[in-house]
Amino acid sequence: MLKVEQREQLVLLSGVMDRDTVPAHFPFKLLQKLTGEVSFDLAGLRLVDTAGLAWLLHQVAEGKKLGLTIRMLNAPAQLKTLAALSDVVSLLPLVDGDAGHANPTN
Repeated sequence: MLKVEQREQLVLLSGVMDRDTVPAHFPFKLLQKLTGEVSFDLAGLRLVDTAGLAWLLHQVAEGKKLGLTIRMLNAPAQLKTLAALSDVVSLLPLVDGDAGHANPTN
C-alpha cells in the first residue's frame, strides 16, 4: 500500500511504491492544488520499483507544467540505486536532509 499525506507544501509518501500501488495515484491530482515549491518526503517508503521511479519522474514533469518546483527529500538508498542504474539520477530533484536544511545530492 502507498500512503500519500499532504501537509501544506509537503507531500509525505510512505509504504510501497510499485506497479501494484502507483496506478491508484494516477493521475496525481494533488499537484493541481499546490503552488510554488513542493517537497516530497520519501523517508517512509519501504520499497520502490521501476514503476515507482517512473511515477516520481512523471510528477516532476507534471509539476514543471504546473509551474511547481519539486524537491524530493530523504530518498531511500534503494531509490537512489535504482535511479543510478536507470541513468535518471539527474532527472530527480533529490536533496538530503529535511525541508529546512536541504543540500543537493546530485
